[in-house]
Amino acid sequence: MNLKLLSLTSALCLGAASFGDQPIFNEMPRWDNGWGFQIVEEHRSESDLLLGETVVAEGFSEEIYITHLEGVYTWDKSIRVTAKLPYVRDATRELPDQNGDKILQEDEGWGDLTLALPLKCYFNLDGRSGSWTLAPQLRVPLSEQDEYEVYDQVWRPGISVGYETETYKWIMAIGATTWAASEGMPSKSSINIDLGFNFQAFNSSGHAKWETDFLREGDGSETLVIGPSLYWRFTDTVHGKIMWKRDAHDSQETLDHGNGHYLKIGIGFVY
Repeated sequence: MNLKLLSLTSALCLGAASFGDQPIFNEMPRWDNGWGFQIVEEHRSESDLLLGETVVAEGFSEEIYITHLEGVYTWDKSIRVTAKLPYVRDATRELPDQNGDKILQEDEGWGDLTLALPLKCYFNLDGRSGSWTLAPQLRVPLSEQDEYEVYDQVWRPGISVGYETETYKWIMAIGATTWAASEGMPSKSSINIDLGFNFQAFNSSGHAKWETDFLREGDGSETLVIGPSLYWRFTDTVHGKIMWKRDAHDSQETLDHGNGHYLKIGIGFVY
């Protein structure tokens, strides 16, 4: 087993699911000189080691707990700058040794900082509004070397494009993100499709969506991730979101953990 390659592919799978997401939960602020920040708690759990689509070692798990600190500033409603900084509070994974016994590896500390410049073009039609987005991005390595690394630890440029539209009742979002190969790490890309409905309740508003993400790496590995999310705009200032997803399809070209699910719970503030 090549443990170095396993470490790299594990980092790719974790980071891919949120490539295109921007604070505040892709919603705010939409006015000049607006700013905001959010805190998101994430737990990811994977239960097996995969090679291709085949489970080659059952019961070798990976458990990851991350706190995401993310902020946004809007010069004009069409021009923003965002920063996303993850902190790995605890990450452990189990690997088999030559005798099939379990080896435990751990990671803790800052992940890779992601800087982005989302450029928005809004439109209003008869009964429907929406926006187009182009977002150049840059990953900046910050973490120190542990037994293994959840994040890539390489400089990496990327770009996201997106389209979102909604009516009084319905909402749809489509996006794609790609990251260039860097320092021996393969390129990686993702496509997301979100479909849902808007609601009004208790003098507040929000939406519920079904989210689908397809992730593909330059070495041929791919994962399909699906699940529901609920966004709630409690007040003009306070926003919240909860999301749960699972791997509906996993194919790993290099031995890696899979068959996972993850939960994110966050709160955001805008001014």
